[in-house]
Amino acid sequence: MRIFGGKFKGKSITVPLDIRPVSLKIKKSCFDILRGEIEGKRVLDLFGGSGSLGIEALSQGAKEAIFVDSSRRSVAAIRKNLAFLGLDPKQKVLLKDSVSGIKDFFTYKESFDIIFLDPPYHSGLATKSLQLLEEYDIVCPSGYVVTFCSTKDDFVQASKGFSLIVEKKYGQTLFLIYRRYE
Repeated sequence: MRIFGGKFKGKSITVPLDIRPVSLKIKKSCFDILRGEIEGKRVLDLFGGSGSLGIEALSQGAKEAIFVDSSRRSVAAIRKNLAFLGLDPKQKVLLKDSVSGIKDFFTYKESFDIIFLDPPYHSGLATKSLQLLEEYDIVCPSGYVVTFCSTKDDFVQASKGFSLIVEKKYGQTLFLIYRRYE
């Protein structure tokens, strides 16, 4: 998996064998849309996998990224990728499930400008995570929740806390961007 933009452009990162990373084409489309919204922002890469989304955000100027994954193999890959790129060790990599992560961030009054959700397809976790983010307020005002799921997965069209501003289909992948109501 390659980083396509910013200060780490062209560098490759390790991807664990048991995960499905977002394709370079979809990731590029996502970051093209978010251009201008990343610089200096705080990012959460939930379902971190290889860390490619959070690392891309750091490469393009995010001030901080926190990575959460429930797999020891994924957490090890993210740490290896951060070390390979010489990124500041303050970037946190947490071994925990997404539900615990969201609740813990809420408890400690942490918030994020951009949250990436790339759960396993057909798990229902994209919708569940968005619902939890409504309940546990960790998205900054006017913040974004960027979701990747299967075109066959159910997803939230509208909610009391977020509006769907981008919906794009790429083969079997549905790419969604929600914006928090101010």
